Amino acid sequence: MNIIFRAVAALLPLLLAACLSQTSAPSAAPTILSVTPGENRVTLTWNDSVPGLTYWVYINTGSNVGKNTNEFTRIDYNATSPHVVLGLTNATQYAFLVTASQDNSKTGPASAVVTETPRLLTPLVDWTVGDPLTGDNLNGIAYGPLSGINYFVTVGNNAAIFSGVHTYTSPGGVTTVPSTTPRTDGWSPATTLPNPNGNGYSADLTAVLNDGSRFVALGTDGSIITSTDTLTWTAGTSIGTSITGMHALAHGAAGYIAVGDGGAIYRNTTAGVTGAWTTETSGTIQNLYVVSYVNGILVAVGASGTVLKSTDGITWTAETISPSTTSDLHQVAFGASTYVAVGDAGTIVSSTDAATWTLESNPTILNT
Repeated sequence: MNIIFRAVAALLPLLLAACLSQTSAPSAAPTILSVTPGENRVTLTWNDSVPGLTYWVYINTGSNVGKNTNEFTRIDYNATSPHVVLGLTNATQYAFLVTASQDNSKTGPASAVVTETPRLLTPLVDWTVGDPLTGDNLNGIAYGPLSGINYFVTVGNNAAIFSGVHTYTSPGGVTTVPSTTPRTDGWSPATTLPNPNGNGYSADLTAVLNDGSRFVALGTDGSIITSTDTLTWTAGTSIGTSITGMHALAHGAAGYIAVGDGGAIYRNTTAGVTGAWTTETSGTIQNLYVVSYVNGILVAVGASGTVLKSTDGITWTAETISPSTTSDLHQVAFGASTYVAVGDAGTIVSSTDAATWTLESNPTILNT
């Protein structure tokens, strides 16, 4: 954003406001705090804390953009901050200013002129792309401390495990480096995996979490592996034999909770997952894709709009969505006093109590 700091008192002939009363014009000019580009738009933010003022937005699209005040055109009246200016052309620079009137007064002094260029923002605009860590799919990632060091750990198919310290400096954090201790850069593959049957460990890992003392990973086959340094992994207690389709893992006051296909829910209350898992009744045969401790309770979501709620990991209640949806739900989060779950075909459902859920209108996807 280029702000042209210059007096614009000469703008008054341009800034025509209805002068139907003798109310004095505002004596102070608005201050534009920011102008943010988007796709075919910009968003203007100014200090609009003065009550009773009406704000006017002007644009300059001339070849000498921002220089010639006679080229400014009023585009919005009675605007509020933040204000989105739509219908702009990407890769074209525009200039803007804001002024204000009080009741039916003339407009007061104008803000400084700001310039910005709308542009297409891609999903990777602020990301650095590096070489893949592995040819296998990576299905989960977790962040947390071990012995005073904060780590990221990502897991995937064929027992793929990579970890990086929080202070890595590799471009994008996607450079694989040898597993050394201490590590200061890049991602390191696991050095040791369990070998329960002498055939190595090759489970597809679907989820990983940090419980404050260790990282715990879940295999789609119900296997559990844990690590206290992110490099050496040992076997925890498997959920059971002939287990398939386990998708997600959570940890909180009720212990470890794992969910999977056919409404499967399992619970383990031992630290480090060293004790046996118990089978809990979910009340559904739908596949469950995620389980999370959100705002102190457990919420699991899954196929065909399934939402389950529990306070103890033992008793689960199937909640309703209105209007109903058959879309699969894949993630759930909590913020601003609201639970939100998302899923297929842009489906979004929300709740303020995790019990009564509302199907939201599908959002318009904007690359801004």
